Order: sequence, then structure tokens, then C-alpha cells
Amino acid sequence: MTVIGVVVRPRSTFAALAASPRLPLGFAAVLGSGVVALGLGLIADRVGSGGTSGLITSLLLPVLFLIYWGAAALIIDAGAGLAARAGRWRIYLAVSGFTFIPWVAFAVLSLVESAAGTSTVAASLIAWLTLPLLAWFLYLTALAVYSVFEVTPFVALALAMLPDAVLLFVLIVLLVAASL
Repeated sequence: MTVIGVVVRPRSTFAALAASPRLPLGFAAVLGSGVVALGLGLIADRVGSGGTSGLITSLLLPVLFLIYWGAAALIIDAGAGLAARAGRWRIYLAVSGFTFIPWVAFAVLSLVESAAGTSTVAASLIAWLTLPLLAWFLYLTALAVYSVFEVTPFVALALAMLPDAVLLFVLIVLLVAASL
């Protein structure tokens, strides 16, 4: 099974996914991760009495996952053009769907954190465990870039960070515009 392969042997799994890309499989991985994260988010919201904002955020997760997945593929493909490797965004979409698996673990941690209670030491320690999950997501994204675009590992890492840099730039622009 591919999901277990991503967890146990990510390098060979992403190489195999890049060798025979299937877009519906990548789409299913993103949507499945989003739906599982949605369910866990709803449970965490109920356990922690999160209110309406937590409910809305949880309900939007599958859509946000799909939007990020598509935008990231286009941004990474554009960045890969600097290395003369552009034009592989569809293949990247098929492979990169499996990079969303850490977000399920992130949702599990948020559920455990909400069960631990607010403003507790245990909740703070659990919150710090999300940092390795973000690193895992970046690692899997860099592996997907490396497998699809056939660039050096450092270029793959730089391209993997590009969508987040663009997202951060957009957020900064929105914050500046809102403060004017």
C-alpha cells in the first residue's frame, strides 16, 4: 500500500510514484487526508469546546488541502523552470498528493492536545511535537520534487519551500493591506 510506503520507505515510494504517475491516486490521497483531518478536527473541536471558528476551519480543510495542492504544483513547476525542468506539473500533482499524509498526524496531535486541556504543560509539549511533523511534510515534498523534476537535493528542497514562501508573502500583503 502506498500510504504505508510513504511512512516506511518514502524515497523508494516517491521514486515508484514518479515512474508511473496516476493523477486520480494523488487526488484521492489529498482528499482522503483532508477528510480524515476534517473528522479529527471536528472531534478535537468538540473535545476542546473550540466553538464556531474551529468548526469552520475543520470543514474547510479538504478544500484548503486541494487548493494548496494545485497551487503548490504550479508554483513548484514555475520554479523548476529556472533549472530547465518545467512542464511536469501534472506528474508532480500525481506524486505530491502523498505528501499530505503528515497532516493526518497533525490532526491526531491537535485532538490529543485538545483532550489535554488548555494552558497545561502537556498541551504545550504536544504542541511542540507539531514541529517535526512540519519538517516531515517538507521532507516528503522535497522527495516528491526530487523524484519528479530530477534536480539536485538542494534545489529540490528550495523548490519544496517555494509554495510556503509565496503563501507567506500573500499573507503579509493581506495584513499590510488590512492595516491601511
